[in-house]
Amino acid sequence: MVINFGDGAKLTVLFPNQDVSNWETNRASIVAKLVYGDKSFLLTGDSPIKTENILLNLDKEILDSDVLKAGHHGSRTSTSLSFAEVVSPEYAVISAGKDNSYGHPHKEVLDILKKVGSKILSTAESGTIIFETDGKTLQLK
Repeated sequence: MVINFGDGAKLTVLFPNQDVSNWETNRASIVAKLVYGDKSFLLTGDSPIKTENILLNLDKEILDSDVLKAGHHGSRTSTSLSFAEVVSPEYAVISAGKDNSYGHPHKEVLDILKKVGSKILSTAESGTIIFETDGKTLQLK
């Protein structure tokens, strides 16, 4: 499914691309890519590694993104090295509450994101994270 917002902005739903009505909720999370001009954002919801593996069967170029919203609050159940390498984000955003009882984000995920060269941003540390783009440049506000 593609939602065209006009003016060069579009959102492509990459997953689910199959019937997920009987799947566990996180595994059935919507994964979408927002593109505006040359800049892109991959939004992975709470998708676990099993869902990432399905996405890795798509054309790898479609996964390449400037910004990755890391899956499942930075849990070790998401954001595998192979997935992060294909996405190769300049920025990785982790949405997690400060001092949450789950220990998110997990060190393993932070290490993976550092290994692929991403600048890691966390709502636990920074609060609301805002990007601004004209389709050519990307700025963190």
